[in-house]
Amino acid sequence: MADLLLVEDEANARRILALGLELQGHRVTTCASPEEAEACMKSATFDVVLTDLRMDGRDAGLEVIRMSRILQPDARVLLLTAYASAETAVLAMKQGAFDYLTKPVSGEALAAAVERALFDAVDDRDDTALVATQAVPVADGVDDDGILIGESEVMQRVRQRLQRAGQSQFTVLVSGESGTGKELAARYVHACSTRSTGPFTPVHCGAIPEGLFESELFGYRKGAFTGAEADRVGLVEGTNGGTLFLDEIGDMPLSAQVKLLRVLQERRIRRVGDDRERDVDIRVIAATNRDLEEDVRQGHFREDLFFRLNVVPVHMPALRQRREDIPALARAIVRRWSEGRGRLSDSCLKRLMTLPFMGNVRELENLLQRMLALSDDYELDVPLLDEMYSGLQDNPQISLQAMHDADLNLDTWLEINERQLIDQALLKTGGNITRAAEELGISFRSLRYRLKKTGQGEDQE
Repeated sequence: MADLLLVEDEANARRILALGLELQGHRVTTCASPEEAEACMKSATFDVVLTDLRMDGRDAGLEVIRMSRILQPDARVLLLTAYASAETAVLAMKQGAFDYLTKPVSGEALAAAVERALFDAVDDRDDTALVATQAVPVADGVDDDGILIGESEVMQRVRQRLQRAGQSQFTVLVSGESGTGKELAARYVHACSTRSTGPFTPVHCGAIPEGLFESELFGYRKGAFTGAEADRVGLVEGTNGGTLFLDEIGDMPLSAQVKLLRVLQERRIRRVGDDRERDVDIRVIAATNRDLEEDVRQGHFREDLFFRLNVVPVHMPALRQRREDIPALARAIVRRWSEGRGRLSDSCLKRLMTLPFMGNVRELENLLQRMLALSDDYELDVPLLDEMYSGLQDNPQISLQAMHDADLNLDTWLEINERQLIDQALLKTGGNITRAAEELGISFRSLRYRLKKTGQGEDQE
């Protein structure tokens, strides 16, 4: 529960917005003008200030933003406007607004924006909690698996955000390519949270048939359908006091999305065939390798559920975006799979840093496992690495089954192969873009465009 100040001159809009925020459990103080807002700010403390832009024929919302910076410096300000433009947004941000929302704004979008603002406030002022998390033991296997190891700037930011997310109860949406460690990021959040002693329940949304989603998630009563011979507790109810991890949330059917939204809103579930509701106390972390915003635009994913999940967004970087972490990752993986007996030569580590690893850490781990299996006395060097890696590249598994096994769609599969070919050309030419373009049979401009499109351009600047 948070204390909110709502500044809106239109009475009906003020009443509706306040009611929606109160239903979310917040305490809401309303006022109709900047002058009333100033009096409220002088007499009470607020966590979030929500203000309309246009009031009394002028951009009075900007006055409220400036006022908040002085009277409520710790509050986050959300601007509500029916006159949104790029210029308005830039000006509002410069004045100190946290975010802006375009009217008419849905209840879900408003609730999610408030939660993001509250998380940002905690993120900004609760640095002592962050220091404390450094001593919190993380879940077994997180660092041993090598996924969250790394001192690159991007990984330090990711770990910091995950640690701070663990100190809150907000929903987290972890995005990233396959193999970047989204589940282990979720386990890290769980381990850093007050729920660390409770269950962590992973659910792969793409592995449950659509017709079984409701019974799997919410359970059922005896006799609810043919074969229901006894009461069964669902995954949500069985996670009480812990964290429910919904992997590949983009694969969840629309019918199940509606029911999940209700759980997030009301923290209650109803088993299939039951006539009573049950309270549940869970924290939800979702993950996806898809562009959920595009799925929302295409009508494949509910917008209100997206807002509910995307309160604390965390993006797991691709391995090619943190190549400096490869040596530490490789050593950790080899140590784990060889029980401490494996050794990587310096030249082998340098060679690993040049490989594309489009399958990310998962591909790195698979490659090192193969090398350990065929090595002499667990000594890993360049000749063995080249033999293993070239063997994989010379015999590509370009098949529908291979695409399904990798849990990818056609666009992602083609993008990965494009990236691999570009990386091979750059590797062969020592990073020379002009010669790499010649190897690929395309123009210099075309290669530069493709490098930018696939996120590889930063490495070639």
